[in-house]
Parts: sequence; C-alpha cells; structure tokens
Amino acid sequence: MEEPKNEMNDRMDRFRLFLRNNGFYIALVVCLVVIGGAILLLALDKPAEEEAEAQSSDPIVIVGQSNDERLQELLHAPTIRPAAPAKTPVPTPVPLPTAAPTEVPEPTKKPSSSQSKAAPPVSGEIVFGFAVDKLLYSVTLDQWTTHDGVDIKADAGTPVKCAFAGTVERVWKDDALGWSVSVSHANGRTTLYANLGENIRVKVGDRLNAGDAIGSVGTSAISECALPPHLHFAIFVDNAAKDPAKYVRLGK
Repeated sequence: MEEPKNEMNDRMDRFRLFLRNNGFYIALVVCLVVIGGAILLLALDKPAEEEAEAQSSDPIVIVGQSNDERLQELLHAPTIRPAAPAKTPVPTPVPLPTAAPTEVPEPTKKPSSSQSKAAPPVSGEIVFGFAVDKLLYSVTLDQWTTHDGVDIKADAGTPVKCAFAGTVERVWKDDALGWSVSVSHANGRTTLYANLGENIRVKVGDRLNAGDAIGSVGTSAISECALPPHLHFAIFVDNAAKDPAKYVRLGK
C-alpha cells in the first residue's frame, strides 16, 4: 500500500519541478493564445463593418455612366427650390354709390281754423250767446235760461244766407222764435234760421247752395223781442245743439 502513495508523491514532485522550470514559457504561450484569439475576433468583425460602411456610402450608380460623368451631374445639378405660394389677389374696393339726397317735401300748410269755417249767415255782433251747459239771463223773459243758438245783431231787412249746402226741411212760424226755416245738411247736421221777416224766399224741398238767400232779418221772435233786430242762428248735429262758433265765422 505504501508504494503507490510514494509513486504519486514522486509524480507531483516531478510536475512541480516541470512548472518551476517551464512556467515562464507556459505563461507566454497562454498570453500568445489569448492575443491571437483577440486578433482573430477583430479580423472577423472588421470585414462586416467595412461591408456595412461600403453599402451605406456607395453612391447611386446609373447604368451606362462612368464615375466622372456621375460626379459632373451631381456638381452641376440645379438645386430645386420649393415653389413660392401663389399670392391671392386682393380685391380692389369698389366705392359704394352715393345715395342722392332725398328731397323732403315742404309741409302742407293747413288752413287756419277760421278759414275752414263757413261764412256766417249775416255779419254782426253777438248779442246773446250759446248756452246749453250754463244759464244766461234773458232780458225779455227776465229770468236765467239756456240758449241753443246765437243771436247775431243786424238791421231789419238784412239778407240772411244759407251757411252750408242743403235742402230746406221746414218753413214755419214758431210761437217763441217767430218765422223760422230749417235746412238739413250732410253728416247729420241741421241749421236753424229764426226771427226772420215775413218775406221768406224758400219753400220745403228747395236745394240750396252755401250763400243762397233764405230771407231777411226781422222782429218776429216774441221770446227775444227785448233785443235789437237780430238773426237767431242754431246748428244741430244728430238733433243735439252745438256751438255755432265751431262751424261758422261769427262776430265782426
């Protein structure tokens, strides 16, 4: 049993002696092997990189042209610039037509209230006025009373004229107002002419124009006999007494 152990020890001693004597060379060989492997790896990678660089840097080759011709074309090829955007034409402003000044018509002059009224049946002073909503003192009756018309002072025999165009409606002698004539007109109006003289110049049904003679001033009105000669003149609209001064120019 002891012999194999001694033999193993001898082998180990010889191996250590070998390493001591040849260790430098062994390390040198290992270094060379490592360096050679590194060089081999670099040599294998370099062709691949060169091939990739060659593929990326190779110019576009046009068949049938030499390298000199391609170079000249690249040097003298015109640079293509992007086209400038087309300018949109700005429309020229068209002046608007000037409107002609509108002529303002002159205001129509309205006739004055006096011009729009009719002429009075006689001209003279009002001696007893219109009174429907108030009382007036009557010298003849010696009392306060209403008065549905106006009494226009005029000399006896003064012609009495029709105020508006119309038709004679009635001719009679009233117990209070004496000889009287009523004339109907348009728009529901009626005029009354009283205290006339006996010489009445119209009859029922006669058509009269404004200004036509009816009769003359008299003194036939018993209820107004204390007053000087005058015409009792009244206007009714739909049988309601109205102030004659609103329709006829009265007074001097």
